[in-house]
Amino acid sequence: MNSAERFCWQRRPVAQRACGGFVDWLQLDDGLSLAYCHYEPQQDLREEGIAERDIRSLTIAIALEGSTLTHAWDGNHYHFQARHSTVALFSRQHGERFFPAGQRIRQLRLIIDEPLLEQYALGSLLRGRQNDNRVHSLFSGQHSANIQRMAETLVQLHSRPACALTTQIATLSLLAEQARQLTDPPRKADAPQGATQDKLLRARELLMQHYDRPITVAWLCATTGSNEFTLKQGFRRLFNTSPHRMLTEIRMRHAWELLESGLHVSTVAWKVGYQHLSSFSAAFQRYYGRTPTSVSGKRQP
Repeated sequence: MNSAERFCWQRRPVAQRACGGFVDWLQLDDGLSLAYCHYEPQQDLREEGIAERDIRSLTIAIALEGSTLTHAWDGNHYHFQARHSTVALFSRQHGERFFPAGQRIRQLRLIIDEPLLEQYALGSLLRGRQNDNRVHSLFSGQHSANIQRMAETLVQLHSRPACALTTQIATLSLLAEQARQLTDPPRKADAPQGATQDKLLRARELLMQHYDRPITVAWLCATTGSNEFTLKQGFRRLFNTSPHRMLTEIRMRHAWELLESGLHVSTVAWKVGYQHLSSFSAAFQRYYGRTPTSVSGKRQP
């Protein structure tokens, strides 16, 4: 294969047509590749995820838009929402990804094999992590504005003809920025850890899955085994928001997409957890600065 043939995004077959999108793959170099996922599922979508490699790889997964949930074979679950990333080292991984219906999901993945990490003098990321079949998580959380900007640049290069050098420079710049943050992370001595963090992640999962219900802080506490003070303080420290604001953001994002699909405002209000149309309309206008009726039915065929 010559260089011109090699530098070409390859569209991978998607198992379920319900995804309403695509997954494209680009091999930049031996041991260096990109994957771009763009889904718009019209119904809840579950997709089996299997990674079987002969060598360990570092995967930087960047969520640009939308939210998903992955259940791994080892019992761990990973939340993936816009402006958040996960960085993990593994050779084998089995799991199931859940894509909620009615939202646009855009994700970018950068995969670097272990020998290339050593070549780039990034071997320090491997220290202390055994070469086994386990998934070693290096980072999971909100990424920086620089990471978001660099990832969006790569998506723009995906959508138009670009030379190999431009794309490779942009990819390596993203890798360098992520490596810098991993090797010199910001100090957050008060960030929740261990069991407390697990409860907070579970609470966020509940908000994402049950936003159409009348969720209260008391219910979140009872379901996760937490208390109100720990829950609210933990949300501020881990997610830089409150449970109420996160729930509102989730509901408003889904509401916009449902309105664009042509659903009536009263139906949308019920689907995103509001019992009274007036309460939904007021919340929508506060959040977006416009009324729900100004959005309803605007999606173009």
